[in-house]
Parts: sequence; C-alpha cells; structure tokens
Amino acid sequence: MADYRLTLLSRQGETWDLTQRVMTLNWTGSLREVCRSLEIQAAVPTDGSLPTPPCDLGAEIHLTVDGDQVFLGHLVAREKATGSSVLSLTAQDRGRFLAGNQGWYQFSGATPEQAVAALCADFGVPVGTLAQTGVSVTRKFPGTALSKIVDTLYTLAGEQNGRRYLARFNGAGALEVVEKPSAAALEIAPGKNLQTLNVREDISGLTNAVAIYSSGGVLIRTVEDAESAALYGRFQSILTQRDGEDKGPEAQAELEDNGLQQNMTVECLGDPSLITGNAVLLRENSTGAVGLCWIDSDTHTWKNGQYFCKLSLNFRNLMNETEAGSED
Repeated sequence: MADYRLTLLSRQGETWDLTQRVMTLNWTGSLREVCRSLEIQAAVPTDGSLPTPPCDLGAEIHLTVDGDQVFLGHLVAREKATGSSVLSLTAQDRGRFLAGNQGWYQFSGATPEQAVAALCADFGVPVGTLAQTGVSVTRKFPGTALSKIVDTLYTLAGEQNGRRYLARFNGAGALEVVEKPSAAALEIAPGKNLQTLNVREDISGLTNAVAIYSSGGVLIRTVEDAESAALYGRFQSILTQRDGEDKGPEAQAELEDNGLQQNMTVECLGDPSLITGNAVLLRENSTGAVGLCWIDSDTHTWKNGQYFCKLSLNFRNLMNETEAGSED
C-alpha cells in the first residue's frame, strides 16, 4: 500500500502531522470540476489525551503519497458534534480560486496559453505548465468565472486543432493545463489490481451526423458515422460555418462526444497516478471492456490500513467543453 502523510499548517505557522489521526481519507477529482478535494475523518479524543489540532478554516493542508506531494489546499469546511471524537474536514486545492472568482476580459487574437497566464497573474494564481495550442482565439467574457474562461479558451482551441485539454492543479498548488494523453499510464486487469467493474451503455443522446451549412443556409457537407446510423437510426445536428472557417474538426468532435456512451465504474487497488484526465489500459474480457480508457472522475480512499480507488472510465477522450462568453 502506498504510504501517505497528511500535514496541516496552521494560521499561526505551526506544522501538525495528522497522519495518525486519520480514520478515513478521500482524495477526489472530476473532469467537470477544476478543484480536487480532500475529505478527512480525523480522531480528536474528548478526554484530552491528545492535543486538538488548530483546524481553522483556511488552514493549509498537504497530502504526500510515497514521498511525492499530490495535494496542496486549504480547509473550507469542518464539522464536529458535541461529545463526538470524530472531526470531519474538507479541503480544496487552489482550483477554488478559479471557480470562485469572476473576471471581465476581452481577448483578441491571443492563444489560450497567453490569455490564461494573464488572468492568473491578475489574480495571483500560481501557474505551472500550460499546454501550447498554437491557436489564436477571440472571445469576450463579461463577468465570467475564471474556471469557465480557462475551459472555454481551450475548448475553442480544441475545436480548431482536434485536441483535448484538461485544467487542474498539481501537487505544488500550481495550475497546469495538459493535453490529454494518448497512451495508458497503467493497466487495470483481474488478478492484478481490478476488484470490481460495472459497465453501462447508452444511446439516448446519440448524434451520428453533423450537417455543416453556410451562414446563408447552403449545405456545405455532412460528417457522419455511417455504421452508427445503420445500427441505431440517424440523428443529426447542424453547425454553421462562416467564410474562412473549417468546421470539420468540430463536427468530428461532436460525433465522438455524442456517440455510443460506454461508461465504466471500476474499483481497484490504489495508485496515485490514477487521477482524472489520465489514461489506463482496461482488460476485462468477461464484460467486453477491453481497450484504452480515460479517467473522468476518481476517488482515492485510505481506510483501515487499505488503499483503493474508485474510477469512472470512458472509452472516449472527453474534455470539459465550455462555451462561456461571446464572440463580440
């Protein structure tokens, strides 16, 4: 089992090692949220046998796994009942500063990486590595959450270059925007690390044809998944293409994002590399779930001396597509 250490830095500058106090620890992330969170159940004896750590809201929390810091955040909630020896704590990483702040911006001909670096500088948000898109975008954001601005800028770039991006904060507390990988970080398989697997398939939101029209209503071309249409019937959406634009990559991305939904929930042995946005190779022949998958959400749990993960996997490489702001 991966060894972890949980450390609290109080507002008074004191460092407290909470590791031995922890009863249950959940470290979670999701494709739809820029924040990663910690949920902690800690023992705080009421008989005074141990000092009570100063768990003030806003205190800094660090989680280290096998010597590598994977989380830096701050306490945002705490709960304790009278007479109880259990203290419940919730911490979030610095993603909450993107989700909780709004900005007014207008970018013209800027790359997403330039625009994101500028808004982070304005709000004092530390920046690590920002994926280089090589794409210029123009967008106006009047009073928009910073997280939505970041996701929209990279969504616009992805529509042009066909790539998928993910914004998250690294273990040092800095924002990074990564291009989602095309290779697996780890294999999940029975007899190795897989404990349970549930597979759900769904075509209720199917789109298998995208018609591209000019602004004057003339059909330019149709991008379609003929095999899907033959199996399930034809379901079409429409995109409008202006002069000088190429909506082909966006149409293809729409087909990929709205095809047959195959979502898998996996419980497996814990590994800190199994976080949202990373890819895994899944091998479970009895359900037919075999192939490269991407992690849409993750929960890492340490409890009773055990470490395990619960993952939501997807055969499709998704990003948190966001369309905030306007073009003018």
